[in-house]
Amino acid sequence: MGRFNAVQPQIFIRGIGSTDQSASGDQSVGVFIDGVYMGRTGFVDLDFFDLDRVEVLRGPQGTLYGKNVVGGAINLITERPSETFDARLEASIGNFDRRSLRGLVSGPLAETLAGKLSLSWTERDGYATSATTGQKLSDEDNVTVRGSLLFTPRDDLDLLVTADYSRDRLAGNNRECLGEQFIFFPWFAPGSPFAPSPCSPDPFLNEKTVDGFQDRDVGGMSATLTWDSNLGEVTSITAWRKGDYDIQEDFSGSDAPLVVRNAIDEIEQFSQELRLADQTEDGRFNWLVGAYGYRADIERIENNDFSGNDVPIALLLLEVPPGTVPSFNTFYFQENKTTSYALFGQGTWAFTDDVNLTVGARYTYEKKKADIRGAGFDPTGGFLAAPYDISASKSWNAFTPKVTVDWRPRDEVMVYFSVAEGFKSGGFNGTAPDGIAASTPFDQEEARQFELGLKSELLDRRLRANLTAFHIDYDDLQVFQLVDGARLIVDNAADARSRGIELEMLAQLTSAFSLSGHYAYLDTKYKDFINEAGVDFSGNRLTRAPKHSYNIGATYRADLDARLGLTLHAEYSHRSRVFYDPSNFALIGDSGRGLLDARAVLSLRDHNVDISLWGRNLTDKVHVTQAIDGRGPFNLSQNAAGVIAEPRMYGLTVTWRGN
Repeated sequence: MGRFNAVQPQIFIRGIGSTDQSASGDQSVGVFIDGVYMGRTGFVDLDFFDLDRVEVLRGPQGTLYGKNVVGGAINLITERPSETFDARLEASIGNFDRRSLRGLVSGPLAETLAGKLSLSWTERDGYATSATTGQKLSDEDNVTVRGSLLFTPRDDLDLLVTADYSRDRLAGNNRECLGEQFIFFPWFAPGSPFAPSPCSPDPFLNEKTVDGFQDRDVGGMSATLTWDSNLGEVTSITAWRKGDYDIQEDFSGSDAPLVVRNAIDEIEQFSQELRLADQTEDGRFNWLVGAYGYRADIERIENNDFSGNDVPIALLLLEVPPGTVPSFNTFYFQENKTTSYALFGQGTWAFTDDVNLTVGARYTYEKKKADIRGAGFDPTGGFLAAPYDISASKSWNAFTPKVTVDWRPRDEVMVYFSVAEGFKSGGFNGTAPDGIAASTPFDQEEARQFELGLKSELLDRRLRANLTAFHIDYDDLQVFQLVDGARLIVDNAADARSRGIELEMLAQLTSAFSLSGHYAYLDTKYKDFINEAGVDFSGNRLTRAPKHSYNIGATYRADLDARLGLTLHAEYSHRSRVFYDPSNFALIGDSGRGLLDARAVLSLRDHNVDISLWGRNLTDKVHVTQAIDGRGPFNLSQNAAGVIAEPRMYGLTVTWRGN
C-alpha cells in the first residue's frame, strides 16, 4: 500500500492494483467497509476507532457478495452496537507535535434498540518543510465521526443503520525530486532565469514551487437488514456515499516552474445488495445466491498549470471555453456515470466428512457513459494536442466462475485447490491529448487464478502454519502510466502473469511469548506489452511487486502483579525493490525497504487504563511510497519525483475503558 496523496491510496495484492484516478477508473483491489463497496480510493483511508477486524482476500472475488474485483478484496468490519454498556477514551501525543483524541460509547438505548457513537480528532505538524515558503508539508488534520443504531424488534430480524463523516484539511505532499540534477527544455538551461537547482540531498526539505494542499470531505449512510426467514437468511445492504476532493500538487518536486496539477472531484454512489443463504437439514450442502446493483456519478476537473503563477483553484470551477484559458494551462472536464448489475451464487457440497466441493459463479454487466472536454494551451504539445468536447459510452459483461476442492486428512489440516476468474470493466482516459483518444475506451481486464494451499493448526493449536502457491494469468491488464513524459493514461497490456509462494506462521511458544512471521516470493512479468507510444515492456516486472517480502513479529505478555500487566510487541517488515512504472526504471536509493515498529503497553487493571509507548520506523529509514518516472523527452529529472514516507514516529497513548 502506497499513497499518491490523501485521496489516492494505492493498494496492490500479488502485484495487481490500480493507480488510475480518472473519472471512469476502477480499482483492481476492492475495499469494503461493513459490506459496502468503496467505489473511489478516497473513501478508504479513514480513521477507525471502532474497527473490529480486517480481512484480506487475495485474487479474484465476487461469488459471495458485493462488487466484482479482479485482484483481491479488503474487508474492514467495524464493531456493532453493544448489548451492554461500553465506553473508551484515548488520548495521544507524539513527535512533530502530534495530538489525538478518540472516543467511543456503545450500549442499549431501549429494549429493542442499541446505539454506538465513535469520534476521533488528529492533528500533527508536517514532517517535511518547503524550502520556498517555509511551510510544513505532509501533515495530519482529520476529524471523523461514525454512528450506528441497531434495531432488533424480533429474534429473527435486525436492522443496522450507520452514518459516517470524515474531513481532512492538509498541506501538500513531501514530493521530492530524485537525481543529481535536472535537465530540461532549452529555456531551462543553466544560466536562464528558469534553471532549476539540483535536487536537495535532504529528503525532508522540499524545493517545489507550489506547496499544494489536500482537502477531503467524505461520508455516507448504510442500512443492513438481516432476516432469518423460512426460505433462509435474507441480507439486504443499501448504501449511499458522497465525496468531495480538492487537490493541488507540484508534479516535479523541483524549484523549476513546471507542471502543477490541480484536481477537483465530486463523487456520489449508490449500491443495493440482496443475498439469500441456507443449508440442508443434514448440513452437507450450503448455498448462497445474490444480486447487486451499483451506480456512481463522478465529476472531475484536472488542470495542468505550466505557468508557474499558481493559478487559483477556483478557476477550475469555471466553464472555461477554449481560447480564454490562461496561457500555459490545460483543463480536462470529466463526467462519468457507471451502472453495474450482477447476479452471483456459490454452493458447497460435503461429499464425505473430509472432502468438500465449492462451485460459484458471477455474471456482471457494467456500462460507463463519459463526457470529457479538453481545453487550454499546452506548451509541450504532449498533454493537449487540440481542444475537444466528446461524449462516449461503452458496456462490458463477463461470466466469472470459481471452483474449489478442499480435503481434511485430519481435523487440524486442510489442503485445497482453487480456480477462480475475475473481471474489471474498461473505461475512458480522462486526460487524453485529443478527442479521438478520449472517445476510444480501453478494454476490460480479465484474470484467471490457480491456487494450491495448505492450512494447519498443529501442536495442540499452538502453531498455525499456512502455505500457498498461486499462478495468475491476466488478459488486457490495465496499466496506468506516464507516456512520453507528459501524459498519464491507462493502456492495456496484452498479457501478464503473477505467480508465487506465500508462507504464514504463528507460534505460541509459551503462555506469555508468541512469534509470527510471513514470507512471500513473487515472480511477475508483462508477457506481451507494447504501449501506445511503441515502447516494448515485454519481460519487465509488474509495478509494486517485490520479489521477496517478509515480516517477523514477537509479542510478550506478563502479569507484573495482580493489578499490573505488561505487553511488549516488536515487528520488522522488509520488501525487496519495487518498480513504479512498467519501464522498470530503478528508483534512486531503493534497494529494498525494512521498517521496525514497536509498542510497550502497561495495563493498570484497577483503573481500566492502558499506557502505551509506541514507535514506527524506529530505524528512521528513508523510503518512497509513490514515484513518477521523471525521465523521457521532457526530462523532469534524471530519475523521479517521489513521495517520501514518514520518518521515525513515536509517542505516548493513554486509553481508558469504561465497560
